[in-house]
Amino acid sequence: MEHLRSPLGSAHAGMMLWLWQRLTSIYMAGFVVYIVVHLSLSPVRDYATWMAWMALGYVRLAWAIFILSILVHAWIGMRSIYFDYVPPLWLRSIVSLLTALGLTALGLWAARILLA
Repeated sequence: MEHLRSPLGSAHAGMMLWLWQRLTSIYMAGFVVYIVVHLSLSPVRDYATWMAWMALGYVRLAWAIFILSILVHAWIGMRSIYFDYVPPLWLRSIVSLLTALGLTALGLWAARILLA
């Protein structure tokens, strides 16, 4: 865990987590607005149209960043909740591990979909 410590102290590490959560939320909000506007102006009427749109490189990249943002955002939020409300270290470790495994599984599942 030594590599996670900031030379400026725990306040700096907390600020970095706060910043990451804000950046991911800004991206997710912007992406949702983009999707709503895009699908409102150019609705996808069938599977072939959807696949053609998803085949565009920038669309897949935007979706990948969106999914990664969700995973990072969720991890930081859940980690904060566990640190605040799960005092026993052994229980916090187990719950954190299960959360990490679940988020990793969701990320792999999403990657499989995007790369198909």
